[in-house]
Amino acid sequence: MALWPDQAARDALDALASRLRGNHPASRHTPREQLHLTLAFIGALENQKASDVADMLRKIEAEPFDWRLDHCAGFERAHILWAGGPDEPRLIALAHRVRESLDELHVAYDRKPFSAHITLLRNVARAVVLQLDTPINWRVERPRLVISVRDATGKTHYVSWGDRSLQ
Repeated sequence: MALWPDQAARDALDALASRLRGNHPASRHTPREQLHLTLAFIGALENQKASDVADMLRKIEAEPFDWRLDHCAGFERAHILWAGGPDEPRLIALAHRVRESLDELHVAYDRKPFSAHITLLRNVARAVVLQLDTPINWRVERPRLVISVRDATGKTHYVSWGDRSLQ
């Protein structure tokens, strides 16, 4: 379950990741089309259960709102550099509603506390907190069920369940 950034936020996040990669030459840049905010990680689902989850997400009422990303930091143990912002009550409430709905459907998910962040770089030896000179505005809209698929070369891509044929 994830949120995809609007085009302006995606462009700004991709540019930020490219700029930061200069300080971390051994890192891997998250491809721009893969930038997202995970609300709950659920792992593999059978097609019918995935359809049920996607239907549930369409029923979640949430007014669009703006989330301001104003800093970067890292997860030391995971060697990740990410972008984030101050706690946004509407974002936290949306993640909570998504997780409650998963509970109602009896869908297991990673129960780590919700941490609003967008992974920009992987394999970062040491990340420091960095305040952004120009904050990034992300227009938060409806959450989506996101799945990972492998292409012919074996590379993994994230796609929205609605963008995938159910055949």
